[in-house]
Amino acid sequence: RHSAQRSRLSTRVPMTQGDPLLHLLHTEPCFEAVLSRRADEPFDDDREHLLAAELHFTLQSLYVQALSSLRTQIVGCGRSPPHKEKSPAAAASPECTPGETAARVTAIKEMQRSHAATCVARLELTSPPPRVLSVAAAYALSEKEAVALTLLVLQRSHRTALFSGCLGSDSFEADQALLPALLCDASSLELAAFYDEERPHIKEGIIHVDEDYSSRQTATLSFEACDAIVNGLRAEARPDSYRRPYLVPGSSSGVEGEAAAARTRAEAKRVKLDRLRLKLSGTKLLMALDSLEGAPPAEP
Repeated sequence: RHSAQRSRLSTRVPMTQGDPLLHLLHTEPCFEAVLSRRADEPFDDDREHLLAAELHFTLQSLYVQALSSLRTQIVGCGRSPPHKEKSPAAAASPECTPGETAARVTAIKEMQRSHAATCVARLELTSPPPRVLSVAAAYALSEKEAVALTLLVLQRSHRTALFSGCLGSDSFEADQALLPALLCDASSLELAAFYDEERPHIKEGIIHVDEDYSSRQTATLSFEACDAIVNGLRAEARPDSYRRPYLVPGSSSGVEGEAAAARTRAEAKRVKLDRLRLKLSGTKLLMALDSLEGAPPAEP
């Protein structure tokens, strides 16, 4: 019964193919692929799970921006009078009426809810769980804190221009401290608890918190933690080193040269992974990922 219910869930909402929101999301092939997945399909890997999370935050950003536009149209901004509904003569104007903007707000919210329900159903079928959620569990993060951790991961590793553009919009650019509150649905008190200097993820340097003169706090994920969460700790599954091997004059070429280059790449990956593990040694993150990968647990 539960399987049948999950199969009926879908990210798609009742929209026409000409809907502007779908057109916007489909400009990113990655998002188009996520929107085509069903709720009875587990996530293929961590990469796909993070992409689904990226879509979630993009939709939330679009929702916040649309809601802000609706507020401005209804109550006015500065000396501008509140927006009035278009007259029939002005119906051809490209400017949206409050009613049209409200419809867009509703459409984005409905897609958000549908996408969230699909992700929950897919996570239930995914084993082992995604690395970012395993790390969140290792640090005993709350549900909203786990969402905030995922946002910090994506701020360093996002793959779409749409997500990047949403984060750089006027709604967030003026105050980056607002990002977790608006995109993770977290209160100031919840964020203060997440940023507490006595929490293990702060003490271990997994998350760095900066505080400005007005006591506003901004968090960033360490590069090492992001690398481990995004790429994992199995050398064979990690991307090649940025240093590409090359053949010097007089060296062997052909099959033998390619084999030597492959060995060089493998060695570079191993060295880079060893350095990463050293920087993360003693952290709950390293132990959680080692356990997830089936490796012997690191020494605390």
